[in-house]
Amino acid sequence: MAVLRRRRRRRQLALYFATLALFALLSSASALGFTPPRQLTEVERRRLGGPGSWPPSCRSKCGRCTPCKAVHVPIQPGMSMPLEYYPEAWRCKCGNKLFMP
Repeated sequence: MAVLRRRRRRRQLALYFATLALFALLSSASALGFTPPRQLTEVERRRLGGPGSWPPSCRSKCGRCTPCKAVHVPIQPGMSMPLEYYPEAWRCKCGNKLFMP
């Protein structure tokens, strides 16, 4: 009977310390700055998106290159005469390379 009580007590202590370790790990992760991504403000959305356009998700679009960010780039039509205005499109950029989103 005493053996069973000691085993139960050891299990309780192990569970207690595992819970304590998990809590310490989670609290230290938030203290180190590992926080979930925040929502963009209206001003940030307008600045990034432009009128009627949202930046694409560039996750896994640049291969192993990091950081992969969405950028606006002018698209030059295949005309022999240069235009003053070029339409813009979203691309994923890493370093000096552009990738399709």
